[in-house]
Parts: sequence; C-alpha cells; structure tokens
Amino acid sequence: MHFLGKRRAIEPVYATNVQEVLEFEAGHMVGVFEEMLPAYGLTLRAHAFHPGVKDRLEVAAEDHYLGTFAVRPGDGTPPQDPTEVYVQAAPDRVADLPAGHYRYRDGRLDFLTDAVIQRKHVIAINQAVYDRAAFGITVVSRAPEPWLRYIGMGTKLHRLQRNRQALGFMSSGYSSKSGHPLPAARRMDEILAAQGIEGGPSYFFVGGPVSPEQVASEGMTEDAVHVKGPAELVKDDLADVLPDYMVPNRVLVLDALPLTANGKVDAKALAAREDVRTATGSAPYVAPATPQERWLATAWGEALRYEDVSAEDDFFAAGGNSLTAVALVNRINREHGTRLPLQVVFEAPRLSALAARIAENSAGAASRLVRLHGGTGSGRTGADAAPVFCWPGLGGYPMNLRTLARECGLRQPFYGVQAHGINPGEEPHPTVQAMAAADVTEIRRVQPEGPYRLWGYSFGARVAFETAWQLQRLGAEVEHLFLICPGNPKVRAADAARHGRQSSYGNPAYVTILFSVFTGSVTGPEVERCLRATHDEDSFVAFVADLLPALDARLVRRITRIVAATYEFDYTFRELTERRLNAPVTLFKAAGDDYSFIEGAAGYSAAPPTVLTLDGDHYSVLKEHGVGELVAAVRDRLDAR
Repeated sequence: MHFLGKRRAIEPVYATNVQEVLEFEAGHMVGVFEEMLPAYGLTLRAHAFHPGVKDRLEVAAEDHYLGTFAVRPGDGTPPQDPTEVYVQAAPDRVADLPAGHYRYRDGRLDFLTDAVIQRKHVIAINQAVYDRAAFGITVVSRAPEPWLRYIGMGTKLHRLQRNRQALGFMSSGYSSKSGHPLPAARRMDEILAAQGIEGGPSYFFVGGPVSPEQVASEGMTEDAVHVKGPAELVKDDLADVLPDYMVPNRVLVLDALPLTANGKVDAKALAAREDVRTATGSAPYVAPATPQERWLATAWGEALRYEDVSAEDDFFAAGGNSLTAVALVNRINREHGTRLPLQVVFEAPRLSALAARIAENSAGAASRLVRLHGGTGSGRTGADAAPVFCWPGLGGYPMNLRTLARECGLRQPFYGVQAHGINPGEEPHPTVQAMAAADVTEIRRVQPEGPYRLWGYSFGARVAFETAWQLQRLGAEVEHLFLICPGNPKVRAADAARHGRQSSYGNPAYVTILFSVFTGSVTGPEVERCLRATHDEDSFVAFVADLLPALDARLVRRITRIVAATYEFDYTFRELTERRLNAPVTLFKAAGDDYSFIEGAAGYSAAPPTVLTLDGDHYSVLKEHGVGELVAAVRDRLDAR
C-alpha cells in the first residue's frame, strides 16, 4: 500500500510544511487501517521507503511520495509505537493534577516542570480552543526511519482521538522538516532541553472533554473558526477586551508598514497603497466635482481618517459605523442647515449620492424602513422572493443589524425597521400595538401583499410578533416569524429581582441595559462609572455624550426616551392568549438570557415553535465575531422550508 500526497489539494491552506502535513494525514489513514483490518485477520506494517514507486503511478511530478506499508496476516502483535508522550495540565482543569508538564511512561505521569506551552505558542485559529482546553499532549517521535517520524505522530494522534472517554483533541503546532517549525514545537524543544531531554520531531495538540451533543453533531459549528483569516482573528481578540464601539471596523494585515525617512509610519503612503484602498472598499478614484461633493469629501475623510476620498467611495465599505454615520449626518445638518434623517447614510452611502441629498436641501420622504442589504447575495431563495423586515432591540436604531443582513447573503432585500422617535420631531409610540400598527403601514408601502417574512431581535421580537398578528388579522400571510434573542439578558440579578422591569434611574439593572443600547456591553469599568454618575435622564445623557462624543446629546436623549417608553412593554397573559399565529415561529435563544415573553405560553401559535439555543450571548450573536453561528442557524431554518 503506497501513500502519496497531492500537493494541489493542500497548498490553498498550507503555504509551508506541506509534506509534513501530508505525512500527518497519511498517519491518520494508517490508524484507520489499524482499526479495520483485524476484523479480516489482517494487519498493516511499515514496509519501505522507495521514491521510485512514484514513477510507476499516475501522479503529478509535484506530488509527494510518503512511504509504503504492507498488508499482512495478523498475528496479534501490536504495532510498534516509537513515540514519547508528554502531558501538559492546565491550571485547575484536571482533578488532582497540578498545572505543569508530565512525562507519560509505563502507565504513569512523572512531573517534569512548571514550564508549559502557552497560548501565544498555539496556532492562531486554535487559541480560543486552547483557552477552553483541560490539557495538552505533545508526542515526540523516536522512530529510527526518518520517513516514519511524522506519519507515526499522525497515527498516534488518531489512536488518542479514537478514545472511549469522551475526550477530544485538536492539533495546534508541530515541528518541521523544511525549517518552518511552529512556535509550539520550538517551545517544546526549550522545555525538553531544560530538563536534559533530547528534542525531536514533535506534534502538539490540546484536549478536553466533549459533550454527547458535540459527538452527535453533523454540523460545522466546531470548525467555524477555521474559515477565519488573521484579520478576523485579531477582531475576535479585540472584541473580547474592548467595548463594542471601540472595536475597529476593518483590520488589514500587512507584511510591513511604509516608513518616513525618520522611521515614523508614513500615513500618506499607507493610505495610497492599492491593498489598503481595496480593503476599505474604495472604487477607482473619482475626484469630487460639485461644491457639496468637495465639502463632503473633507468631512468624510476627517470622520473616517483617510485622505483622497473619492466621489465613488462607499461610507460603510470605507469603515463607517453607527457612530461615525451619526456624527457625519449631524455635521451635515449643522453646517448646511438641512434636516436629513439619520438613515440617509443607509439610503445614500456613496459620497456622490449623499452629496446630492445635501444639494437638494431637503430630507425628502424618508422611510423608517432602512435597507441594510441590497439583496444581491448568493442566497438560497429566488431573486423575486419577498424582502425580510427585521426589528432592532431597545432604542430602535437598526445599525447593529447590518452584519446579520450582510452575512445572511439573501437574494431578497433586508430592511431594518427603525423606531419612530429616532429622528427630530418624532415621538415614540405609547404601546407595542401602536408601534406595530405604524410599522404595518410602512411595510405595506414597500410590499403591498404577502407572504411576509418578519424577524425581530431582542425587544424587536415583541414588535415583530405583534406585527405578524396584525398582518394576519388583515388577511395577509406571514411566511415565517424569526424571534432572535427574545429574552432579556441577565444583568445585575439582585437589582433586577428587587426592581423588576421598572424603567427607573434608581434601578441599576435598567441603567445597565440602557447603557448597553449605546455601547453593546453590560460589563466593564465604564458601566460602573455610568452607574455612579447617573441619577436621572440628564446625568445619563451627559455621561453617554461625553463617553461617545460622536453622538449628539439630543440624539442620545431621543433614544433614551424610546427605551424609557418601551422597556416595560410586555404582553399580559390574556393579550398573549388572544393572539394565535398561523405562521411558523422560530426562537433563536441566546446563552444566558432569561425566558422570553413567549416561552412558557401556549396557544399563540398553530404549531409548536422551533426553539434553537445558541452558544453566543445576547450581544455577541450580532457582532462580527459571533454572527456566524446565528447566520448558520437562520440558513438551516430557511433551507428547512
């Protein structure tokens, strides 16, 4: 049995260490044969290394011959295992096993050292797994034949993975034949050398318990991180330590930064690089022509911190977000005397189009249905399918739905339903019923007839539910209703128990939720500062306006009043039982959320709802680093229809 590795099959993923990885994979295949052949009275043994075999087989010249094994009658002799095993215990993860490195010999673990392979030594895409792992294992090959060393380590990992102890393993670093060892292997060489043990080819993998659900799963959730690039991983790490509004919109990984003669970063040269302009979504440069375009190019560049703004640049592709959009619209209205609504940047994200709106000197008839995705993705439904209407959470500003809209990749348009009260001169509606009635009118302007596709996030799930009910009473069909994170996030449990859902500045739980509307975070020192500084609406508005200077204090006050007016909205038991939907209902429940208004009730739906529990929490499921799980669940539900 001859093993060969196809180079073109692996080069898209591995630029270096191609042969080593192919040999690991061959080792896994050897492990499969070791399991299966004994049932037929056979066994597999290493035979020889004859590169000339490749010339007799129909493979490309670039492909790799890996070795030859013999299939023989089994005699009960176990296969040779010329590998040493070292176990690294994480702090407080394995009962009765202090943290450190151990050598495994003759069925026992002998303590070696406190030194360990650290998170920074692990392959970047597996660092999150390292954080959750209970232990790590390094195998070091002592095979005398060089061609068997990496194959043997792959076989060893396969044998360990095929355990019956509900333990899982993930490879996270290895040595190299070609001069490109990964950091975990270099670190292991240091640890062994310090103990007077000779190093050698090594393979490190992290391990820990896996649940029956993980074992039974046929999805790709466990491997979702492996489709991420370095920029996404950097953003994920930043999202773990920074509040939402401080996480950068774009991360571009470069080999080097251009420098000036005195060694400082050359910002102009950096902005002019083609890869930088491509990464920020910049189209070929078109000079701003009209007075409004030239003025806007200056304001735009100052807001997004880059020069040579083109008339064809897209605000969001260039790195704009909710804060910079609000700041830009406020500046436009202040300096041009216009009354453009906040959603104008969604309606006209291209500089030339936004400049034209300024020139009109009128807001026009602005709809509260904000088109967040144009419906040009590679979705799974027909191009003429009905649009999606999605309600945001408390505060009613749909900006944080943009990532969901984009990543779902639907062919149909995706509209965020902005709350009445966001723009100047608007007053929040006094009840959920009134909110939904106004939204029904807006929706039927865009889509006069059903079927309707309605989604709602957090508080927006209540408005989506009421809208579905009102549309149904008008005789319209609702194709499906998706309720995303309909439960309230659990914050300050003792305060919530004492005050209930009271929208009072004396209720720390309410103030914490109100703070999260602007920052996407319910933890951290800034929350505590806000609680200390807040005692009424004025003090809260002042704190947020100081924390987020891009937000006009008047806008902060309007959003705050929307939250105050809607925070206590809920269905009574009688109201809920009066509402019976014919539409299929799906609940996407976030980890750690309280029960929602709809859970525990009965009779509101003709068929039992489908309930899907997410690993992400109430806020992370809409963020760049967490939305993938929600998108996968949504697509599964759409495919099921």
